[in-house]
Amino acid sequence: MTGIRIALMAAASALIFSVVASAEETANAQAAEMRVINDQSALLRLDRPAKTVIVGNPSIADVQLIDEKTIYVLGRMFGNTNIIAIDEKGGEVSNTRVTVGASDFQQVTVYRGPNGQRNLACAPQCERTVVQGDSEMQAIIQDSDKKIESGQKSAAIGSQR
Repeated sequence: MTGIRIALMAAASALIFSVVASAEETANAQAAEMRVINDQSALLRLDRPAKTVIVGNPSIADVQLIDEKTIYVLGRMFGNTNIIAIDEKGGEVSNTRVTVGASDFQQVTVYRGPNGQRNLACAPQCERTVVQGDSEMQAIIQDSDKKIESGQKSAAIGSQR
């Protein structure tokens, strides 16, 4: 009888410790966080190989699996999202919270009431920069799209020769 009790207690202890260890692994995987500056990129290194990468909101961050342990992350728009890496068996390798924000490196924002905001990058002289939230942003996006379209047309004409 005593032997059975000891065996049952040992089995119960093993079960409890494995549940606690599993919960700690999940908490550690969920606790991963990274910050990416808007319009800049960063690398996310994984401890285990991944086969697939999923981003919660592709408008905020763009991701690409470079190799089985390296993810390229591009900050596209201010906000928060997550990146999930999955192994070949469908198991979660990592779940990383991503915050995309403005650079805090020598940047000044001047708020101009109803006229919007002006951003300056000051290194060593202050120069005007345009970031999300500036009234000029839409015009710059349209101009950029026109330049891309023009370049694509030029490339198409060049390839026809």
